[in-house]
Amino acid sequence: MSSGDKIAEAFRLFDQRGTGYIPLQEIGTAVRALGHIITDAELNVMLQRLGVGNKGVDLNKYRKLVEPLQGTNYAKQLREAFAAIDRESSGYVSALELRRMLTNLGDKLTDEEFEILLQELEVDGNGRIRCDDFIHVVCSASR
Repeated sequence: MSSGDKIAEAFRLFDQRGTGYIPLQEIGTAVRALGHIITDAELNVMLQRLGVGNKGVDLNKYRKLVEPLQGTNYAKQLREAFAAIDRESSGYVSALELRRMLTNLGDKLTDEEFEILLQELEVDGNGRIRCDDFIHVVCSASR
């Protein structure tokens, strides 16, 4: 299936009422459903640039939202973010510090969502998580 077909298929899934629009409150989920990692702030900037109104996002604007994200290197972005909290450049971060970051900054995870993520990660005897494991789990989940 081509990326254009995937975009149209995802659009149809989120245009549940058949109006030709994805409601604004669902657009973040619709973009992330294609495996893109994007903050609400980044999404809002993109929506403003496209001049999206209160009606929602039509297929043409949905394409314009997601096509520039195709091929984005999320592993690189995550590695850079992880490095910001891995002050000793050890390749590890404490699960507690990771929880604090993911539940308080940007697109916040709930405590329940973090617990689900934590189940997928291996925490060592010192309560730390390897950067590579974190990136693998997050990038695998976004595909």
